Amino acid sequence: MDNIVASLLASSLLVGLPSILFLFVLFGYYYFFVMKKKISNKESLPPIIGIYIMRCIYSLTQYWEMIIPQLKMYRIANDHIVFQCLSVVFTLKVIDHLKDGPLNIKQLARLTKSNENNLFRVMRALTQEKFFSYNVIDGTFALNNCSRILSSPDFNKNQSDEMGCVFSMLAYPTFIDAWKSLKECVENGVTGFQNKHGVSFFQYIDEKDTYIKKIFDSAMKQRNNATKIYAQIIQGYDFSPYKRICDIGGGVGHLGYQIAGYNPHSQVFVLELEETVRNGLDLSKIDEVKRQLIEEKRLVFKAGNMFIPRSIPAADLYIMMQVLHDWNTNDSIKILSSVASAMRIERSNSGNTPRLLIIDSILDDNMNEDTFKRQCIPDIIMMAIVGGEERTKSQWFHLLKESGLKLETIKKFNRPPFLSLMEVTLK
Repeated sequence: MDNIVASLLASSLLVGLPSILFLFVLFGYYYFFVMKKKISNKESLPPIIGIYIMRCIYSLTQYWEMIIPQLKMYRIANDHIVFQCLSVVFTLKVIDHLKDGPLNIKQLARLTKSNENNLFRVMRALTQEKFFSYNVIDGTFALNNCSRILSSPDFNKNQSDEMGCVFSMLAYPTFIDAWKSLKECVENGVTGFQNKHGVSFFQYIDEKDTYIKKIFDSAMKQRNNATKIYAQIIQGYDFSPYKRICDIGGGVGHLGYQIAGYNPHSQVFVLELEETVRNGLDLSKIDEVKRQLIEEKRLVFKAGNMFIPRSIPAADLYIMMQVLHDWNTNDSIKILSSVASAMRIERSNSGNTPRLLIIDSILDDNMNEDTFKRQCIPDIIMMAIVGGEERTKSQWFHLLKESGLKLETIKKFNRPPFLSLMEVTLK
């Protein structure tokens, strides 16, 4: 034990203390020269500060767990328990009940029809995990910044700052059941979802459970809003030269609306399956800006199939944002070949060669630790749920080569979710 304590103290001096001191210096500088001004003007802080803090905390946590590996096992087990507790209060709509103000455990138990003692123990555990606040004077629980963003999904309003749909998807029984078949997924190469439910994820949400389809579409928007990826894309690529833009597999039009809004001379087509097109049109009715873009035909939903070239609208620029990571290698080649055929058709008809913009993750071929730790868990999600994968640069080259396409340029974003813009042309 003395050796462990000594190691901890030494590592604190060698690793923890310098990091903490640097952090204090950085905060001091920004507080006096930047933060005060930004806070008074209600401006957001530079993302680099948040990224650096997260990396410092992550690095220190990793360091302690290398010294005492038992800590890692306890953390993993506890994280699973915390997720289960949070799933319970989310399903019982505890967070929704607390929106109007603090409540004591008797009130919460009555509203949720729960056992008072067990509900208190779950709420106490989540309070220790900083998901709720507890007032020891009057015995009431209240929302804080973490729980406030986890209200139940409401598809009839804009939830730009919330993550309720993301959590709802992760905690959805159909989704959870798929993870129970991860072992079979590793053994037979079939997704955990298909092992459990007999059909693919996308077939299931399109044909068997349209509610989870709505949750999925809204979850993707909430995730992308949280990372501000749309702003990164709009700022990182010049769409103005293109009069016709087609977002292939563009969901309910989240990116398409952004492009159309910032490029008044462009018309944006969103190619999706019929059910998704219906969801997109329904969602546009509750947003005046989106409704106007549709009425002016600056954004047009097109029902179609990206595997069929003739189903893809003619365009000067095609976009595929985080579409191909949902598909295995063979299907990805089929999709890209279909897009390449559509590009050749347009070149034959107009004489102009369209371009393809792929927005997706690129893993480091040399297994760089910093790159891989960002995408390893998303890669497992792709493997277990939809059958796709996050790819290395050499894998992207292979897909494009087999599809009759070639990579022109790559632009990487240094902010979450750390995607890249790949500009692609015909061979």
